[in-house]
Amino acid sequence: MKRKFSDTLKYLLTGSFSVVFAACYGAPVSLETPKVIKASDKNSQPIKGLKVTVYENDSTIGNGFTDDEGIFEIPIEQMDKNTYKVSIEDIDGIENGGEFISKEADITTSNFIEVTLDQ
Repeated sequence: MKRKFSDTLKYLLTGSFSVVFAACYGAPVSLETPKVIKASDKNSQPIKGLKVTVYENDSTIGNGFTDDEGIFEIPIEQMDKNTYKVSIEDIDGIENGGEFISKEADITTSNFIEVTLDQ
């Protein structure tokens, strides 16, 4: 009986300590945030069909294409010490209004960036 009481008390104290530790020092929090990239030409016209690749610490975490508005959006579970970059490239040539020069941008601290691509 004494051992059962002792084991129960240890279980409760250990759980209580975990709650207090997390409350004092914080549990790691990761929030999913959408990153929005808008690509346009030098006349501020949106560019459709650009390939967008997103990197977290130089590893690819997603890719896709800009829509009719020149926008590409990706939800990212952003972690504190990671860096996030985006690479934008024209892979269809003149089909979207010209051949655009590829561009990279840092999106670590911003949830919305506008990128102007040159021809």
